[in-house]
Amino acid sequence: MPDITLLIPLSQALGVTVTELLECQRVERAVMDSHRVEELMHKVITYSEETPVQRQKRRRQETVLLGVSLAVVMLEILGLWILGYSWEQIGINLLIYEGLYLVFAGYFCFFTKDKLPEYHDEYKIDAYSDGLLRMNMPGIHFNNRNWIPIKHTAIWGMMISAMVLPVMYFLCGLLFPAYFMESIFVFACKPLFFIAFFGPIYVTARRHE
Repeated sequence: MPDITLLIPLSQALGVTVTELLECQRVERAVMDSHRVEELMHKVITYSEETPVQRQKRRRQETVLLGVSLAVVMLEILGLWILGYSWEQIGINLLIYEGLYLVFAGYFCFFTKDKLPEYHDEYKIDAYSDGLLRMNMPGIHFNNRNWIPIKHTAIWGMMISAMVLPVMYFLCGLLFPAYFMESIFVFACKPLFFIAFFGPIYVTARRHE
């Protein structure tokens, strides 16, 4: 089914009304009663939502992604230890950021709701609040058209970053002296975390808004 934002241009391109498009048949141009209007609005809302099968498939994919990325991260950290990095070095410089990536990814995967309150669709709201998570992102509007893509993108962004981080740590060790490498790595990780978290969310929210 098309996104609800395409209903008007699609009906114009086909030379029918939005009502006829939703009904899949020609209808008489007459004033509809409130019950009929409510049925059509329910149909529009239903078209824009995930089906139970789609929701189950998406959640399964996200859970598998989380498990695979966690396994990859553990193997990468074990590889760093085999290459001679001490657990003290790995713990101080790497595991803190890895923990942040994994915690945020897990929170988006298992604890954030799949549907926002209706007022997000009625008003332009640039903040999201749910339990421990608070996000205020000027320039985008959270609504039920872009929320599922935002969740999916946030999970992917966190997991990819978690898998890239040990490689980045290893490359810093090759390129910089040991006494200077740790400072370079920590300095680079701070902006990387915010870019990996907020960047994909901004792009996805604007694309589906």
